[in-house]
Amino acid sequence: MTDEPSAEPAVVEGTVIEAAQAAAGPAVPASAIVLRADQDEFDHKQVSTLALISPGLADAPRGHLAMFFHYCVRTGLDPFARQIYMIGRTNWKAADNPDEPEKTWTIQTGIDGFRTVAHRAAAKAQEPLSYEDTVYYDSEGNAHDVWLSKAFPAAIKVTVLRGTSRFPMIARWDEFAPTYYDRKSSAYVVARMWQQMPAHMLRKCAEAGALRMAAPQDLSGVYVDEEMERADAEGVAREAEEATQRLRAAAGLEAANGAASDPGVDAPVGEQDASAVKAAPKKRARPAKKDSPAPQQGAGSESEDTPGATQRTPRKRAAPSRRAAS
Repeated sequence: MTDEPSAEPAVVEGTVIEAAQAAAGPAVPASAIVLRADQDEFDHKQVSTLALISPGLADAPRGHLAMFFHYCVRTGLDPFARQIYMIGRTNWKAADNPDEPEKTWTIQTGIDGFRTVAHRAAAKAQEPLSYEDTVYYDSEGNAHDVWLSKAFPAAIKVTVLRGTSRFPMIARWDEFAPTYYDRKSSAYVVARMWQQMPAHMLRKCAEAGALRMAAPQDLSGVYVDEEMERADAEGVAREAEEATQRLRAAAGLEAANGAASDPGVDAPVGEQDASAVKAAPKKRARPAKKDSPAPQQGAGSESEDTPGATQRTPRKRAAPSRRAAS
């Protein structure tokens, strides 16, 4: 199978299969995890190795692993060198819809991998690939050639040129910048790397979108890490919020604020019933204390309607007899 050329190498052209064989030479045995030309999916050793890079990948459905294998072959990126990987995220829609999967899987890579694939696709089509000057925009919509302000850029525009076509992409700060909840300041803050290099991080998102438009056959369905950081931040915030609600419900804080009585609060049913039983005697005891002195000042007709009126009647009849005697 390796003595004569066939159509198989054309399918995996540029992948780690050919790169490893060319670098190692015929005298060096192939690695146990390197992708082979006769493969159509990952084997057990390869999946176990990939799970070390992306925890939870071993539990991914076989269909998603087959799709990941297809992207590795199509893009020519090495998953074992961390050039491309598949990450599973909790699907929050599954809590309300049983038809939704518990996890959603996203294939990601770095911006260098995007550039490699896009340049390779353009070279294969014998088309030049280049960039226009990057344009930075402030909050007022003014364009800048270089971003020197300490404030965050409102948007960045990257335009990729392939052949005679032009592919512009504008990335807005509000759409990509990830925010996390800071317990010390009790507020949401921008992620650290985005604070230190805001223009650089946002530019990667704009460049990835432009390259994806310039090479859709090779990069569709693949995202750079910076594009998915906002999704990761929202997932962390969602998990932290649910954990906080569970802790408050367990400590009884939600019941004190009246939130535990709502159906949406994740408080145990036993705790809700117990709080209701304890609150009932307090509400019944307050009217009893207010009504106790009423029989001494009220009329006789009112005392007859109340319980225990037979015990109070002799006291009210004795009052006229004393006045008559005097």
